[in-house]
Amino acid sequence: MVFEREKVKIHILLVDDDARLQTNVRDFLEPYGCRITSMRSGEGVEAAVKELKPDIVLLDVMLPDDDGFVVLRRLRGVSDLPVIMLTARGNDADRIVGLEMGADDYLPKPFNPRELLARIKAVLRRASAQSDVAAQEPPRDMLVVGSIRLDLKRQRLDRGDQSVQLTTTEFRIIRAFMGRPDEVLSRDQIQTLAFGENYYCNDRNIDVYVSRARTILRKLCEESPIHTVWGAGYRWVSDEGASLSR
Repeated sequence: MVFEREKVKIHILLVDDDARLQTNVRDFLEPYGCRITSMRSGEGVEAAVKELKPDIVLLDVMLPDDDGFVVLRRLRGVSDLPVIMLTARGNDADRIVGLEMGADDYLPKPFNPRELLARIKAVLRRASAQSDVAAQEPPRDMLVVGSIRLDLKRQRLDRGDQSVQLTTTEFRIIRAFMGRPDEVLSRDQIQTLAFGENYYCNDRNIDVYVSRARTILRKLCEESPIHTVWGAGYRWVSDEGASLSR
C-alpha cells in the first residue's frame, strides 16, 4: 500500500476528546489521501464502524465516558478492524493490556504525526498481507489436534460442546501451533507462520500474542497446551497428532 499525497483515500475513524489533537491529525494526514471521521467519546463506536466502514481506528485510552480498553473490548466483539491505541499513559502495562485485548499497535502521546502516519501504513500493510495470505489458502474446514478443533472458516475454537470465537490475531497464532503440534517454534517461526514473511514485530509482541492464545485455550482446557521452552520458544504439547477434515 503506497501513501502518496492525494493518491490513496484511507478512511480513518479517530476517537479522541482532544479537539486540538483531532485538528492536528486531520491537517497532517489529509494531504496524504486520508479522510478523517472524528468522535469525541467511545459511545457509538461499534455502530459507527458498521455504518462508515473505516479502514482503521485510532482510539484514545482516556475518554470522557468508557475508557479506550472498554471500547476496544466491545469493538473486538463485532469487528477485526485494525486499531491503533493512543494514550498519554505510555507505560508498558497499558501497552501490554491493549495488545492483549486485540489492539494492532500502541502509540504514546505526544507523538510526531509522521510516526503516526508510519504506524498507520505498517498496520494497514500488515492487514492487507494477512488478507492476501488467507485468500491463497486451500479451502479447508477444520484443523484438529486431539480434542481441540479449529474451524478455519469461522475462526472459532471448539472442544466438546464449548466454543470460543477468535480475533484474527488469536486465530493465526493458534493455527500456527495446531499446524505443527509437538514442534518447538521460535518467535521468528511463529511470526512467519502466523503472519507471513513480510510481517515484523518484536519478540515482546509475539509473547503477548501467545499469552492471549493461552488465555483463550484455558477457557476450553484446564491447562493450555502451549508450553514455554526456555531459550527456544514455545511448543504445543499433545499426545495426539493433527488432522484436517473437510
